[in-house]
Amino acid sequence: MKLFIYDWNFITKHDLYRAMIEQGIEFDLFSSNANVRINTQKDQFQENLEKALNGSGSKYDAIFSVNFIPELAQEAHKRDMLYISWTYDSPALGAPNASHFLDTNRIFLFDSAEYEEYKGYNVPNLYYLPLAVNSKRLIHMKPTPMEQMKYRSDVSFVGQLYQSDMDKIFPLFDEYGAGYIAAIINTQLNVYGVNLIQELVNENLVKRLCNQKVTEALLENLNNNFLHDVEDIKSWSLNAFLLKAVTNKERVLLLTLLAKYCRVKLFTINKLNLSNVSIYGPVDYVKDMPLVFKCSKINLNITLRNIRHGIPQRILDIMGCHALAMTNYQEDLNEYFKDGQDLLIYSSVEEALEKCKYYLKHEKEAEKIRQNGYKIVKDQFSYTHQLNRIWELSGLKNRLSR
Repeated sequence: MKLFIYDWNFITKHDLYRAMIEQGIEFDLFSSNANVRINTQKDQFQENLEKALNGSGSKYDAIFSVNFIPELAQEAHKRDMLYISWTYDSPALGAPNASHFLDTNRIFLFDSAEYEEYKGYNVPNLYYLPLAVNSKRLIHMKPTPMEQMKYRSDVSFVGQLYQSDMDKIFPLFDEYGAGYIAAIINTQLNVYGVNLIQELVNENLVKRLCNQKVTEALLENLNNNFLHDVEDIKSWSLNAFLLKAVTNKERVLLLTLLAKYCRVKLFTINKLNLSNVSIYGPVDYVKDMPLVFKCSKINLNITLRNIRHGIPQRILDIMGCHALAMTNYQEDLNEYFKDGQDLLIYSSVEEALEKCKYYLKHEKEAEKIRQNGYKIVKDQFSYTHQLNRIWELSGLKNRLSR
């Protein structure tokens, strides 16, 4: 099998490519200095794409990308090639458009809520497939004594707080808008598994809340963080901002609450102070993040609220390190894991605190959970396992040489 792969800066690329090589898959990587997310650069991206395909001299079995890229889907259809995409972000598809309905697509979504939504639009060749983790690589990583001293903690969290987004945009709303926004955020904060914000944000609300300055700031924030175009971009940008705001509040609230009772370390790009929380700079995904997980008694996943039901990459990364994961409730977890047996799940910050207190005092029980969780992700969430599902459902399984 030979693939034409769109190569961009997604964090799991090295593990994904390694798994493909182990399967005997040949591939050419295509990258472009033109950003497909920016309208003024799309023509250049298209030109680069066509040049790469025309000049390769190879016959490919499919074009492949992490996340759905409409331009790739259209180019594959034009050449009567399969286009396979496996989403890494959510939401990943944007408003339904013609590129989603091409019969040459094979679209794999890791969030079952998004899968069900687009299945309702009758998008063809659509599949639900969770993400993957390279536990074979992670399990052999061992922290040095110095690294143990640096990363050791009761509870750790690796991730953004999105504080800069809040500081930049929130003050632009008028007094009524700021109050309304705060009420929406507080309501969503205590609800998991249901996106109330998506139901509340409509055209009338956008018109009332978003003056010109707010609109410009929201659109800039959306364009910097999403890989797709959307039909009603103002509603989507407000929706995305609100979900980030909820995530920000939950992460700050939970970290500061836990820090009152145990040692908490935060590894983030954000520059801020949180009471009693030890804050460090960001860690490298491949080299350092696994060491943080291995040196922490409990590792937090606090899901970006854009992900409605899906299992985030961070949960799999933690468990693939044979480390203890504590996460907010996500509906897709129910299909594979049991709370208190394979990982820890909370539905409120109060519940998270109680579970942290308990398992920090009961190491034997915590170790059993680590073992169970590691075994599940090793067996059911390996890249080989998930890629085989992609090849099978795409009709390419018989093309594998190994």
